[in-house]
Amino acid sequence: MEKKISQMSKEELLNFSEQRIFSLGLRDLASALSYENMRYGLGKMIYALDSGDVYCVFGPDATITRNIGRWMSGFGYGAVIKWPDNGIYFPEIRPNGCGMIIARMDEMPPKREIIERVSEVENSELYLDGVKIEPDFGKGNHFFEFYKPLGVSPDIEEIMPSDSSYAIIHGSGPEKKGEVYGAIDRGEWIKTPLGKISVLDGKDGKEYYKMYKELDKFSKKRREILAKEVLGDCKIISNLTHQGMFARNEIRLGCHDSMDRSYPRGKALFPVALRWDHPVYIFRGKENLSADVMGRLGFDKRAEDLGLKDELMEINILPHGGGYKIDLQYSNIEVIRTDIGNHFILSGAKPISKVEEISETAKRGVSSFGEMIIMNPHELPFDYRGTSIIEKIMEYDLGLPVAKLQPLMTLKV
Repeated sequence: MEKKISQMSKEELLNFSEQRIFSLGLRDLASALSYENMRYGLGKMIYALDSGDVYCVFGPDATITRNIGRWMSGFGYGAVIKWPDNGIYFPEIRPNGCGMIIARMDEMPPKREIIERVSEVENSELYLDGVKIEPDFGKGNHFFEFYKPLGVSPDIEEIMPSDSSYAIIHGSGPEKKGEVYGAIDRGEWIKTPLGKISVLDGKDGKEYYKMYKELDKFSKKRREILAKEVLGDCKIISNLTHQGMFARNEIRLGCHDSMDRSYPRGKALFPVALRWDHPVYIFRGKENLSADVMGRLGFDKRAEDLGLKDELMEINILPHGGGYKIDLQYSNIEVIRTDIGNHFILSGAKPISKVEEISETAKRGVSSFGEMIIMNPHELPFDYRGTSIIEKIMEYDLGLPVAKLQPLMTLKV
């Protein structure tokens, strides 16, 4: 007889949680750290709900989150998290309505004109629903980027003509984000063997979900206003959220719903933005995961045993980007939990034993000199992954590529 969740030890709860994590992620340090951290966040949710019907699917871009609060609460990034639809919410996951908008222009504005328009917008008094917009074209991994097509499928030539120019704004609604994040302190703090977790239910839960839906609506309108203020006459061809609540019991952190219900089924255009020196790939979504892919990944028996096979075949996951890559060569992770949180001990790189080896192995970086212990990955050296993510999207049949855009100019202002 399986032990009750409320009677599980820390290790039993971690193992129970891990059984409910399915990862399509790359075999790298960022993906591994995210997986380890998610065991704790998901485990706390399972304990608070007293239910095993909680699970997580990581996409190919599984990675760390540089949001310290989200990470310290036990959550990774590049994932779908689902739980029973019983009116309970977990505000520490911190959905924020982040997304990308694709705008089509007949021709690319001159560089100076774009800079001047952005400057005017930055200094303007723009309001949306009575809230003053504070542009953030360059904060964190947000950007405003311009492109020319490298290739467009005939299927979407009418929507994305190959002789047009394009722009993408990546951003959220920081003006209203604080309201949603502030709900964490209003939640009931439930103690679990893996640490405490904030939970909202009843009237507070309904208000929280309503608040998030307003944020998501605001974020989409905000991206459209900023695009039109800078670009003038343009056509919006896609405006999709990739970090938010897609249902009362579903949060996506950095990944699209390939069957996004805000567009006719299968018709949305999904940008997958890697790095400023790589093309942006545009996809049409596919229903996923297929039975073949689940079999190749070794998910099918475990999913069947957990009663999740049908749900995984409709998870419809698609990355929004490449995700962070950590520029360290560690290969082993050990987690030690204390009263102040999880300590991740990184090790596994070959140590330096002779002075003359230092110059020979300098390219391997600080990991060559010993272990590193961190509580969150915010200060670790990072880059963004490249086309390996596109290869995985194709390998796992998550979407259909329909266009490829070459970056011409990236604004981080």
